Amino acid sequence: MPKFSEVGAESGMTILDDAGRFTIAAGRMMERDGTERFKKYGLTLSDVAPLARLVQLGPMTPTELLESSVLLTSAPVVSHSINRLEQAGLAVRAPHQSDGRSTVVEATDEGRAIFADLHREILELQAAFFAPLTDREIGELRSLLLRCLDAQLG
Repeated sequence: MPKFSEVGAESGMTILDDAGRFTIAAGRMMERDGTERFKKYGLTLSDVAPLARLVQLGPMTPTELLESSVLLTSAPVVSHSINRLEQAGLAVRAPHQSDGRSTVVEATDEGRAIFADLHREILELQAAFFAPLTDREIGELRSLLLRCLDAQLG
């Protein structure tokens, strides 16, 4: 299998032609590796981000959870993840104190404990993926990607 740096080289394609595809490929590789790591916890990759937000930011409505996610996702995906987290005993729903039509989702003690392990897994996954880069390069890459993402939000 050719290296990514060799793909398109013969046709004269530039990084501008391929940056989007390389970003998608990098994301898919990390998703694949994350999926394998999270199986032992009975979680999917889609479950980890909502749990992380609940642990880091505290109780919130499903809409707030969706809006707080860095990962672009949809209401049905967040709803499905909340259901899975609740079934696993990692999160609970409770009626909203001031809005009877809404619920609030909160990480349980077990959810917070498991997230500590998940966080370690995420750090190991990132360290392995970004091992070829220096800390400075990782910082630059992060800054560039954030600038592109922010520009898309307007």
